[in-house]
Amino acid sequence: MDTGTVVLVAIAVAAGGLVQGLSGLGFALVSAPVISQVVPGTAGIGLVNALSIVQNLWLIARTDGRLAWREVRRMLPGLAIGVGLGWLVLQVSSPALFDVIVAASACGSVAWLLLAGRFTGPAAGIVSGVWGGTVNTVSGVGGPPIAAYLVTRGLDPASYVRTLQVVFAVLSLVSLPLLGVYVPSLAAVVAWVLALTAGSVAGELLRHRLSEQACQTIARVAIVTVCAVALVRSLWLLPGHLA
Repeated sequence: MDTGTVVLVAIAVAAGGLVQGLSGLGFALVSAPVISQVVPGTAGIGLVNALSIVQNLWLIARTDGRLAWREVRRMLPGLAIGVGLGWLVLQVSSPALFDVIVAASACGSVAWLLLAGRFTGPAAGIVSGVWGGTVNTVSGVGGPPIAAYLVTRGLDPASYVRTLQVVFAVLSLVSLPLLGVYVPSLAAVVAWVLALTAGSVAGELLRHRLSEQACQTIARVAIVTVCAVALVRSLWLLPGHLA
């Protein structure tokens, strides 16, 4: 991997960390669509999920809340089904379509986050788990449906964060053998972890200076813009990939 690509991935990772620090969600939604454009194949998404685990563990270590086992059990059947569906998608999809699948999955998760936040019916846990497990396995962007479900369950903030991060970490860990992980060099990995840390810290600092509404607005605009641009670019380049 050339230096320019390492830098581009680092920028995407830092931007994802910044958005995550601002809003509590969005690392993969920002970084995955960009990284999939420059790192071919599933290993780029494996890299996103591996870096997500680093961030998940960092947040778990800083949170004193309890793990909401009841909600995890409600989601578990859907999550298991979703991982299986994600594996099937990876098996049958053409490599030429992978960029489009990642960008479309990110856009779908954004739509879920914006439109389905009040989905609280009896099947909400299973449906959220199926979508989250599927798109996290395929494209690393399974966070919004899971977060949208857990936020309606009446958990205190610390327990919500801990439960969410544990679920994310387990899903990402399960996906790694299916996706592979892109590791061009130790120096590149160290640079990306440092970029993730810097972005996350900057996001948290900004969150303390800005209103909650401002933080959410900035994060949503950034996420929607990145996902939309990635989808348009993927569709534009698709004929060339299929040729």
